[in-house]
Order: sequence, then structure tokens, then C-alpha cells
Amino acid sequence: MKYLFFIATVIFLGIYDASAQYGYGGGGYGGNGYGRSRMGSSMMGAGASQQGPREEPKTSAELVDERINDYVTTFELDPFETEVLRTYLEDHFDNVMGLQKDKTKDAETLRKDFERMQTEFKTNLKSILTEEEIEKFIAMDFSSSAVRKRKKDRDN
Repeated sequence: MKYLFFIATVIFLGIYDASAQYGYGGGGYGGNGYGRSRMGSSMMGAGASQQGPREEPKTSAELVDERINDYVTTFELDPFETEVLRTYLEDHFDNVMGLQKDKTKDAETLRKDFERMQTEFKTNLKSILTEEEIEKFIAMDFSSSAVRKRKKDRDN
């Protein structure tokens, strides 16, 4: 099960990296997201190189705000547990994002650091969730279709 969580986090990091790289609606690779170089876009004339504001990658607090309601509903957390979980998630996302930005470490060191962070995060979760709930927590899907499905289920 820890490999599933590892894979899910790697996918999350890949999506986060792609959003930072392409900017989803703004910058990255000349402003169109399709790989055209800056030189090519500047040759198109003065108006072609102007672009809208670049969308910044989400912060850990924004990611937590998007997900916390699903966690609270799924695990029936009280207000205290919700705030504890919020703190754990923000710290975890900050650590993962910091690790992702660290260009000084080799792949093996990054992997070990990531595994250490995952273990620490699971240990923290044990203070508010049972073992079964932690496994369910780790397996939760936050793709847009899964989030829509959970919202639809809640509304019914």
C-alpha cells in the first residue's frame, strides 16, 4: 500500500511540475504551451508577444483548501481534527514542493528524502486517523472526475 501512496504522490508532483512549466493559460514556452520558442513569438510582431498574467503554481495552503472538505466529509473529522489535518497537509506539501525545487540532490537522495517525508506524514496522521482510514486517505483520488463524483454523492 505504501507503493500506491508513493505512486500517487509522484503523479501529483508530475502534475504540479506540468502546471508550473506550462502555466495553464499563460506563460511557459513562449506563452502558448505548445513549445514555440520565445524567438519565434517575438518575430510575430509587437502584439503577438504580449500575454495575459501568468498563473502561478498553487501553494500548499491552496491545495489543502481544495481538498480539506473531502477529507472532513469522508473521515467525519471534528473541528480540532480538521485543523490538525490542515497543519499536517500544509507542512507535507511544503516539504514535497521544497524537495521538488531542490536541484542539488541526486535522484537516489531525493527518493530517500521523499520516503522519509511519507513515513513522517503517515506517523502524524496516526494521531487523528485509524490504520484503515490512513490507507483510505492515501488512496483518495483527486482527479477532477473523482472530485465531481464525490460532490455528486454528497449532494444526493
